Order: sequence, then C-alpha cells, then structure tokens
Amino acid sequence: MNKILLSSIVMGLLGLFFALILSYASKKFAIKEDPRLKEVINALPGANCGTCGHASCEAFAKAVIEGKADYNGCKVGREKVAKKIKVILNKKDL
Repeated sequence: MNKILLSSIVMGLLGLFFALILSYASKKFAIKEDPRLKEVINALPGANCGTCGHASCEAFAKAVIEGKADYNGCKVGREKVAKKIKVILNKKDL
C-alpha cells in the first residue's frame, strides 16, 4: 500500500478520535449559566458607576441572581430598574 495513502488514513482516524474526545469533554465540562443573568444585565442602565457596591453592572447582576445583593441596589436606575429586575427574578425558568 502506498505510504502516503496509509499515513493519510492514519491521520484521518487520529483526527476523528480526538474530535470525539473533544466533543465529549465540551459537553461534560460545560458551564451552565442562569438565563436570567442576561435579562438582568439588559435591564440595568450600564453606567458601571459602582454606587451599588460592585465593580460593574454585570457583577451586580451576578450578585442579584446569586442572592448576594438586593434587587433594588441600583442607585442610577432607581425604582424603574428595580421593578424590571423583580419581574425577572420571579421567573422560574431553572
């Protein structure tokens, strides 16, 4: 058998083998994110001012989702944003 053909077949099989391993690993070790996080981030004004006590609006949103911060902690958005976040938190999609 031709050496080039044999080496091409071996490389193809190795590629398939490692592709299957990577596919399995990506599903096994996937990090699940709360779908409400993006909704809360979109409800926030995006000022990243830090008056809520967090470094950014995203950090505040994560803290709210995890229950480490109160939903009405955004000083810039005030009641309007607090009402939106409260509605989002009451969704039970998980």
